[in-house]
Amino acid sequence: MRFDGFGAALLLGAAAAAFAPADAAAQVRPDSARADTSHAGMHHPTPAADPHAGHAMPGMAMPRDTAPRALQPAGLHDAMSGVRHAGMKHEMLMREFAGGWQLLGMAQAFAMTTWAAPRDPGSPLHTTESYLTQPAVMINVLSPGAHVALRSTLNLEAVTQPQGELTFGGWGEGYIDRRHPHTFLHELVLSLNAWKVGGGALSVSGGKGFAAYGTDDPMSRPVAKYPTNHHLSQILERWTVNGAYTRGPWSAEASVFSGQEPDGPWDLDNFGGFGRSFSARVIRRFGGTGTTAPWELGASYGSVGEPHQGTTERTALYNATVRHSGAHSFGGIYAMAEASLSEPRHGDGFWSLLGETQVRIGRHRPYYRVEYATRPEYTREGIAGSAGFYRYDHGQEPVGATRWLIHSLGYEYDLSGGGVATRPYLEVQHSRVSAGRGGVTPATLFGDRTLWSASAGFRLFFGGGPMRMGTYGVLDDMTLMHHPTDDMAAMTGAEAHH
Repeated sequence: MRFDGFGAALLLGAAAAAFAPADAAAQVRPDSARADTSHAGMHHPTPAADPHAGHAMPGMAMPRDTAPRALQPAGLHDAMSGVRHAGMKHEMLMREFAGGWQLLGMAQAFAMTTWAAPRDPGSPLHTTESYLTQPAVMINVLSPGAHVALRSTLNLEAVTQPQGELTFGGWGEGYIDRRHPHTFLHELVLSLNAWKVGGGALSVSGGKGFAAYGTDDPMSRPVAKYPTNHHLSQILERWTVNGAYTRGPWSAEASVFSGQEPDGPWDLDNFGGFGRSFSARVIRRFGGTGTTAPWELGASYGSVGEPHQGTTERTALYNATVRHSGAHSFGGIYAMAEASLSEPRHGDGFWSLLGETQVRIGRHRPYYRVEYATRPEYTREGIAGSAGFYRYDHGQEPVGATRWLIHSLGYEYDLSGGGVATRPYLEVQHSRVSAGRGGVTPATLFGDRTLWSASAGFRLFFGGGPMRMGTYGVLDDMTLMHHPTDDMAAMTGAEAHH
């Protein structure tokens, strides 16, 4: 068994459970009394709604007569499920400084033990490992009126899991069958926001982060293990300039960026060829506007030029998605389905079909994901059983492909809230691997075609639950908490008089 910072994770978990505020143990009200389970721009809470629902943000300055109810201090949404906690309080760090500048912050870390159990005990994937995974600190700085916003995310996986996280089917940035540690500077993006432009809102953002393409970062989604399509459905950790315009239920985004992926978690100079890659994303929302709308239908296109062995290889990327996140009589549902495709100018591409969902009933959060996808195979740097078995030369071309059908089933429980929220979880994955192209034989490579794994641990959230990640400016979740767009406010006012 290998341990990567797990002792620290246990200490953090013990502290979270021991020092969670007393009000975090408040009883969840029955459905008949749960009046406040809405989204911004939909239904509004009654005066008797639970004052601790959602992410309570002390000192948050927002006029109650203009802000959508679900974005006010007593009703900020939980981005993982898209609905609020009833009887559970999650306090985000918020500080206001001279001149009206504000600082918002939160952090997270997931303690995880993974038992990998292919049917063949001699398989190189038969192992048990423990980590402190996805440790991240998110900080936003907002000017008065949110005309300037600085979003930053620091990721500490280079320290807590430098050899990556065992993830069947995972690939990218030189790791295979492991999820690579993300870069220390995961996001640092400055946005200039104009909130009244042609009846909508406009922003220009620049820095290191996500290009405008695909779906939310899996870090903010229910399943702890990342999907195989991570590098087909997100373009991340790039130096990028993004533009976003939103009006009513529509938003349009475009990016120009560096096509070069980072070579490791400390790599900050992957800006070569900046401007040779570009992307665009269009989203139509239903039942609301902004990132809290209950329904979204989106389409993205990317053209990525990345250097390989002295030449620039260009790949077209396509993504289509439908997403639902809303309140229901029993609690709430989050669901998302997406299709992703890559088409290199030379050679064969890869594809993925993915569907995932999470149901919230009181403090209970069962979830499920299924993905059917092809993934590239590379010449591995070491033999089976060695650390090199999970590594490949990032500059090399694939030697073939395998096809993966992966089911992920999990359960999560809201144990405590307050300044530190603790959510124990258990997750099981079943993978079925088939030969794709290039003569790669899964049974020879892994010792078996059927792979099982189980993961258990707890998620820790410091100062609020997870937020949607991957958009900036007038579409940034944390910014919209403090500056809802005019159409959101107008819609809320109209419904208030309905």
